[in-house]
Amino acid sequence: MFELTLPSPFYQLKSLSLLWGVDLWVKRDDLIPQFYGGNKTRKNRAIFKKYFEQNGIPDVVITNGGVNSNHARVVALMAKQLGCPCELVLHGQEPLIDIPTNLLIAKIAGARHHIVQPSGIRGKIEELCEEYKSLGKRCFVIPGGAHTPEAAMAYEKAVQELTFAPDYIVHASGTGGTQAGLLRGIFKNNLETQLMGISVARNSQRGVAAINPLLDGCSITEESIRFFDEFTFGGYGCTTEELTNFVQTVIATEGMPLDEIYTGKAMYGLHELVKSREIEKGSQVVFWHTGGV
Repeated sequence: MFELTLPSPFYQLKSLSLLWGVDLWVKRDDLIPQFYGGNKTRKNRAIFKKYFEQNGIPDVVITNGGVNSNHARVVALMAKQLGCPCELVLHGQEPLIDIPTNLLIAKIAGARHHIVQPSGIRGKIEELCEEYKSLGKRCFVIPGGAHTPEAAMAYEKAVQELTFAPDYIVHASGTGGTQAGLLRGIFKNNLETQLMGISVARNSQRGVAAINPLLDGCSITEESIRFFDEFTFGGYGCTTEELTNFVQTVIATEGMPLDEIYTGKAMYGLHELVKSREIEKGSQVVFWHTGGV
């Protein structure tokens, strides 16, 4: 189901390595071609596969996210390939002045969307489930951000795609599933690598609390989960001129795309951690590019 072109590209960022004084490499999950969804592609493929093996094709798929959610778009495209309806419960402001790119693609794929306040997400999903249940249909609800044990397992396996064990891995951390999976992969492959999750929205307490339940019995303490919340630039979807300028500089230097919601914040955090010597000069660092549009 949903065959992916793996492993994703892995190479050295030579210009930034010279500028920043570290041996910097990138794992380009944004270049997984199927669904153009970065880490959401790996994660949702694993979630759909588990459901399909146990239940077959669902009657309807429901998920949630922001109005320009990469996750929601990937779910919509996967549901379309399976031939089942998709309902997206999205948080944002109405009316939409312009339809965001991800939402437009999801709509073209046939998904219906419902815009609510964040506090109304759960209620709307429950309402949709009751509506379909009354019609005798089975709903498959995928948590926002693909935050499930199956998704974490996908990133546990992805660690094996690295051709060496770096000193550090740095990535954008949202709902925490990717970080939990990478932690599990590092632990189960007996690597000395330090994993640094750069929060795109959540504070450290909430971020660590979301990661911990997905560690699947690994002897990793909450205190050892490295979740940096200093680089959110005001929260999910927020940006500043400083972040915009930084992202543009990185793109001009390496020719590698970043976005200001996820990967731009993560790369900014990496740069600041190198400057503060939290990441030691001369060390081998992998930036795990989780994608984002």
